[in-house]
Order: sequence, then C-alpha cells, then structure tokens
Amino acid sequence: MRKPFRALLCLTAVAITILPVALAQGAGSAPTVTTSAATGVTGSGATLNGSVNPNGQQTSYALQWGPTSGYGHETTVTSAGSGTGISSVSATLSGLASGSTYHFRIIAINATGTSVGADESFATTGSAPPPLPAPSASTGTSGNVGFSGATVTGSVNPSGQSTSYYFEYGPTSNYGFESSPTDAGSGVTSQAATATLSGLASGITYHYRLVAVSDGGTALGDDQSFTTRAAGTRSHVAFIGRMGFVSPGGIIGVEAGCFGGQVSCAGQVTMTHDGVVIGQRNFNIPPNSGGFQNLGLNAQGKQMLKANRVFNLLAVNVSVTTTAGQRTGQVMHLARWVWN
Repeated sequence: MRKPFRALLCLTAVAITILPVALAQGAGSAPTVTTSAATGVTGSGATLNGSVNPNGQQTSYALQWGPTSGYGHETTVTSAGSGTGISSVSATLSGLASGSTYHFRIIAINATGTSVGADESFATTGSAPPPLPAPSASTGTSGNVGFSGATVTGSVNPSGQSTSYYFEYGPTSNYGFESSPTDAGSGVTSQAATATLSGLASGITYHYRLVAVSDGGTALGDDQSFTTRAAGTRSHVAFIGRMGFVSPGGIIGVEAGCFGGQVSCAGQVTMTHDGVVIGQRNFNIPPNSGGFQNLGLNAQGKQMLKANRVFNLLAVNVSVTTTAGQRTGQVMHLARWVWN
C-alpha cells in the first residue's frame, strides 16, 4: 500500500496543474466526505463505504484501514471527479483475520484542501487466531565491573518467533539507556544474551534488565544491579625491592604488593631480557598485601641460564598490566643458585 500522505501530496500537485484558473480565482472548496458503515463483513473480508463531494474541483479519495485508529493501510487512490454532487464510494478488503476488529475512514484531497471522515470500525466473524507465542527473558549476573564499564548477561527464548534483545540500564530502575539490539534468532530454546556497557560513572550503582522483543510480544527480565568501582578504591601494584631470585628449577621469585585501595590487584606480569620474554604469569593480590610472585622460566629463559652459569645480577625488565588499566615496570636484577 502507498503511504497516505506521500500519495496524496502527489495528487495535490496534479490538481494545481489542472486547475490554475480556479485557484487564481479562489473558486471551490475542500471536498466533503462521510465514512459509512462497513457491509458484507465475513470472517476474512468486508466492504468499506463512504461518500465524497468534490465541491467543483478535481478530487481523489482513498479509504484508510487497519487494526487501530492509526490505520496503517490504504486502498488505491481513486479519482472522484470534479462535480458538485455526493457520490457513494466503496472498497472491498480480503485476507483479514477472523474475529478481529478493524478501523477505517475515508480521506479525500483537492487543490483547496484535505478532508477526512469519522473513524468507523467493524469486527470480522469467527474466532480470533491464537496469539503468537511471546519470547521469554531472564536477566543474569554482571561481571568485569570496573570504574567505567561492566558486562551484563541473561538468557532469551525466542519461542519460535524472530526475536531481538537489548539491555536497559541506568542509575535507577527507570533505566534511561539501552544497549544496541542483538538478533536472538527464532529458536525454541534459551540462549545466552550479553552486552558490554561502557561510559559509566565510577562509584555508582546501576540497574539493568534484559528485554526481548518479537511479533509475539515483549518480555522483560527482572531488575538487577551492580556498582562500578569508586575512584578512591583504586589499588596499585608496586615492586618490593629490585632483586629477584631464580631457583634451580627455573622459578623466579619477584616480591610485589597491592597498595592504596580496597580492591585486589589483578593482571599479568612479564619478564624480558634483551627483548626476549623469559617468564610470564597472571596474578591476583589482595588489597594492602604482598608477597612473592613466582614466574616459571620458559625454554628460552632456561637456555639463557645454562649459557651463563654465573647469571648473577642479570638485568631484566619486569612489566605489569592490571585489569584496572595500570601499566608499570622497572629494571630488576636476578640472582640465582648454581645451575646444575
């Protein structure tokens, strides 16, 4: 179907071209229209009725219809001529849903203006079709909560209908923000849903819930919340001393601590010599504590040890990257027991 206003706007241009003299003289008036009751209503069709008086100007009309008074459909735009009498008009619809209510009205336009008739409605006979199954949504836990972001999760069951999902979130349970919609497919089993939220304020509690949408309806998950890390709770990794020790088994002990906040320091420490990585490990140090972080030498590191039996005070670069975004490093020296 054509969009109502676009189609009628085109017809207005035609009327202006056909009737330049009448417009110049200010003759004629907008059409007069009346919506009449529908007839011939069955379980799948009906005839829409109305009347049009062009009031002396070239006029076109259409009948708009749909499941609500917002209509959404329109019959073919048809000429009503340019007479001054009332003409009955009609249009027959088919393929309607049984047991359903439909609204309709007549609309007409000429060079002077547009007129719409009153809203009328009718109900097709029979039983209404069963509603499409709605999706289901369950809000899950949050994770990777940092100073300005978090990951939220949940699950969606499309119930056989093409479904998309998104997360609502905000500082209250009124939310106010939405993640980008994601396609959930049209399956009949639950599947994981996830979104990464960014640009959040630190030290703020955020509410969130999962929303799933399909032609069958909208499903809302339960409200959940998380609190971003406050700037004042940020902890920092620091090395204790500048000496590391290498055991006969190729294990390097480097003492490090987590200071300045109320959250753990987590991340990865990497040790290199002349640009070659000789050891790496992940760590998680509780706040305001410390201890040895043991790195196992890789094959290249062990080969370096064997090539240099003394290996005392060998300068190495130690760098740390934390999950909170801290990056730090320093030069340390390794001392070892005799390599056998």
